[in-house]
Amino acid sequence: MYLSTRIDKAMIANGLLFFAYFLMLVWVNNSYAWFLYEYLGATPKDVDVGFILFLVGLSFLMSLLCGASISRPGDLVVVLLVLVLVPHALVLNGANTFAPGSLPFSGAPLAVLLGITLVGLSNKVHFRRGSDGGDGRRYMPLLAAINVAVLIFILVKSIGYFSLDYTGQYVRRALARGVFAAGSADGYLASIGTQAFFPVLFAWGVFRKSKMFFWLGIANVLVLWGAFGQKYPFFVLLLVYLLMTYFRRFGKIRVSWLLLFAIAFLSLGIIEHEVMGYSYLNDYFVRRAFVVPASLIGVVDLFSNLHGMNAYSDTLIGFMMGGERSEPLSFQMGSKIFDNPDLNANVNFLAIAYLQLEYIGVILESLLVGGVVVLLNYLYMRRNATIAIPVALLFATKILEQSLLTVMLGSGVFFMLVFLVLISMPSGSALYKETPS
Repeated sequence: MYLSTRIDKAMIANGLLFFAYFLMLVWVNNSYAWFLYEYLGATPKDVDVGFILFLVGLSFLMSLLCGASISRPGDLVVVLLVLVLVPHALVLNGANTFAPGSLPFSGAPLAVLLGITLVGLSNKVHFRRGSDGGDGRRYMPLLAAINVAVLIFILVKSIGYFSLDYTGQYVRRALARGVFAAGSADGYLASIGTQAFFPVLFAWGVFRKSKMFFWLGIANVLVLWGAFGQKYPFFVLLLVYLLMTYFRRFGKIRVSWLLLFAIAFLSLGIIEHEVMGYSYLNDYFVRRAFVVPASLIGVVDLFSNLHGMNAYSDTLIGFMMGGERSEPLSFQMGSKIFDNPDLNANVNFLAIAYLQLEYIGVILESLLVGGVVVLLNYLYMRRNATIAIPVALLFATKILEQSLLTVMLGSGVFFMLVFLVLISMPSGSALYKETPS
């Protein structure tokens, strides 16, 4: 084990690309995207010399935290957090009517900056590659069998309304909230047994070229779509396929390529709007990924100022400390800020941690995420556990819009981490001999 904070030419180049990415995002927001969400509080971002200088410093800090390439599970977690959370929490902060005077060094934006920095520094712990690991192939059929049983359970429970129709997705979501109620045994079983399992099963199928596991992953996505109306699993499926195919062949992904892709994507949205007068890319992706979360970060600051710390009263921790368990924070914000008790105002785990216990909560939860990053890197490097990659992807995509406790328990990440440790224990033979070096 050793620490690595090397700065090279690639990281300096990435700093310039981060700056271009952040600046272009502000331009897209102000010129093409903010009015798509104006009805729920989005506004243009104020730009001045101080803000430009801040972006320069932020860009090179993020380049340092991300490093030059994604070659380990922890790299994937950090890069996804930086590419998604930093733009809406620290670049577009204040671009809303809820906290228009928000500064990057206070409130929820500072919580995100502090948290990502701690997670990024945790990822600087490196392990030299080893060859000792358990034979995971013995356990994957068991995981698949459990997953199939859960799929059958979901199909039976949702048979009355199950459909693959696109137009009925929101109706299915509403019906599913009653059939698989949040916090119920059925809800936990359905969530853990599918969303925690299918990225790993599908990744195994892609990496090992196993048709059975490949199609089982696709079956999970179709069941989640038909029973819950969820589009998110399709996105995860695509990401897992691209990642595992790429890692199988090359073993790493350059961060600069992702930044160039993000810049090109924003450029396509601009071109589409200029040519057609409207952009599907801006409306369905830029608005959803950046403009909406930027507004919700403002909601977090407003909610915190109005109601103070929640002290985990909406979790099992608060209940065990003798209090009455309150409604989840995301629904509290929907009810008290938007006056809509059915609105689930999902925000990232750092914003939720800030609402729970302010910066103490942010530090504690960031260190826990950092611990998960170190564990995944250790299992990947020392035990050759390739499926640590999809587990990292599952973990990262979940904490982007949910609380850490919900992700660890309700989404099954804790279960998958335990499973990953068990199958990575030495058994006299190397685990994944095909793992790229």
